[in-house]
Amino acid sequence: MVEQSLKILLVYDDLETRNQIEETLRTSDIDKFRLESVPSHVIIQGDSVRNCYDVCIVESVGQRASQLILSLKAVLDCPIVSVTWDSGSEVLNALHCGASDCLIRNHLTPAKLEESICAVLDTARNLDQLGQYERWYLGLVENSSDLIFTQDLTGIFSSINRVIETLTGYQQDEVIGQHIRQIVAPEYADVVWSSHLGMLEDRRPIRRELSILSKSRQRIPVQMSSHLVYKHGAPVGVQGVMRARLQVVSLRAAV
Repeated sequence: MVEQSLKILLVYDDLETRNQIEETLRTSDIDKFRLESVPSHVIIQGDSVRNCYDVCIVESVGQRASQLILSLKAVLDCPIVSVTWDSGSEVLNALHCGASDCLIRNHLTPAKLEESICAVLDTARNLDQLGQYERWYLGLVENSSDLIFTQDLTGIFSSINRVIETLTGYQQDEVIGQHIRQIVAPEYADVVWSSHLGMLEDRRPIRRELSILSKSRQRIPVQMSSHLVYKHGAPVGVQGVMRARLQVVSLRAAV
């Protein structure tokens, strides 16, 4: 049961079906909602709609339904529920065009419509929360004073934060796609690579001190720790952190 007041946009092809859907909403357990109904030809003609709805219901069929969903996806942030005929191809087309759920017109009931609206709203909120977490995480990574990186299993950098620019003078895109040997001081290259291979063999994190080279070929002492990243129980990459040893010395001196 939806407790909050919902703003619902209904885009419809014909008045009879519009009335059916409006009646279905009124007899559902969605007690509080504000419904705005717009004929589909208004959307097809390119008239804009306000981006202020919690959910959009599209009642249409065939190519027109696909065009409506694509047009609405371009201007609305809310999930879209498509109401169509009992046709597998139409259901797939609606989902392919970006509908969050699809209901069959002839089997439409208040309970099914309410369940669909609740489900797409929950999914949208979860995705929004996940996106917020990802933005927070990326912000932490980019604002960290440590050099944070990921590599594939062969030692090629797949990502690295902007600390690389201030620490070494290299730009991010100059390092991504390069092997770790390219920035490690020559005397440490074989040792680091052997540690990497050992980590793959015994599946344990590694920690060691080494030096990396700046773009001007100056040595920068760092403490590096790396661990494997897994997917379905198998290692697929490496995540690591390098902390400049000068930072550690400064912190100890301050204490």
